[in-house]
Amino acid sequence: MPGIAVIVPNRNDSRYLPRCIRSILEQKDPPDELIVVDDQSTDDSVAVIRSLIAGQERARLIQNPVNLGTLGAMDEGLKSSRSEYVLFLSANDFLLPGIFARARPCLARHPGAGLWSAMGWLVDEEDRLVRLHVSPVVSLRDTYIPAAQCGRLAYRLGNWTVGATLVYHRDTLEAVGRFDPAYMGLTDLVTTLIVANRRGAVYSPVPFGVARLHSGSYLSKTLTEENIAAILGRLQERGAQLAPRLFTKVFLERLAFRLRFAAVRADRGKDISSIATKYSGLRRFALDAVDRLLPPRFHRVRVALTFLVLCPFDVLPALWNRLLGCVAVLILLRLRGQGTYPNPLA
Repeated sequence: MPGIAVIVPNRNDSRYLPRCIRSILEQKDPPDELIVVDDQSTDDSVAVIRSLIAGQERARLIQNPVNLGTLGAMDEGLKSSRSEYVLFLSANDFLLPGIFARARPCLARHPGAGLWSAMGWLVDEEDRLVRLHVSPVVSLRDTYIPAAQCGRLAYRLGNWTVGATLVYHRDTLEAVGRFDPAYMGLTDLVTTLIVANRRGAVYSPVPFGVARLHSGSYLSKTLTEENIAAILGRLQERGAQLAPRLFTKVFLERLAFRLRFAAVRADRGKDISSIATKYSGLRRFALDAVDRLLPPRFHRVRVALTFLVLCPFDVLPALWNRLLGCVAVLILLRLRGQGTYPNPLA
């Protein structure tokens, strides 16, 4: 079975560290390594981490001498790990039982696969369940997706992986330059697309990770028109070198539509007028009409109509792969006696 390391970058998240670290160490089939990288925390994180990993031979703490940021902390953890595969887990997220018992045999059946991904739940800052992460369901059983098909899925569905469950093939991750900070809050998405396009991916249709929703997240701060333009420019410049089959002109055009819609959704439909200026003809007319005719209090309708204008190609996948796919997964979980959200603290 392949070795798996979990790397947890942390800065001032002592409130969430106990649940995060326990969800890793208390697995019946735990990872081979747990590396917690503290990035100059000013709270009691270091003391909390030390108490949680005391006596755990497979766990260790790295304290950065200076603040390196999240990506820098992840790099430090990666340098220290020795496993064939690695999962990066935010200190405020956590895992559910069975993730490594499911991932290891999947990866063993497909040695050298670029990554493994499952599904996940979303909770709020108080651990209250929000909903299942409505990520596209690409199969109802464990399956290997060849590299060429990963590119087609990215074009048709956008992002179909869930960050809290992503297990990367270490050598492939190193070969593509790890996580490029130029992509800001989208760096994990871009890296995942490149890795999957290099070596393919293994997918399991079961929720094994839990991500915490925060207001003012790094991703929402990334989704400004200036940043989107810079990210698209970077992909036009470097994409052909890293994944030429993926970063074609038509893919980048579709990605631009998706990112601009994500920006509208992130600010609850407030900034439709500036998005409209990027287009002409019927699309600009429709966006201007949505902005003029619907007051800001109807933000859900404004966002939904913007989705139809910018991303009509995503309507069918949103219904089929996301909504109906997630319903099918929930039904299968119930039939297997796994319920819905298996709260490990219950």
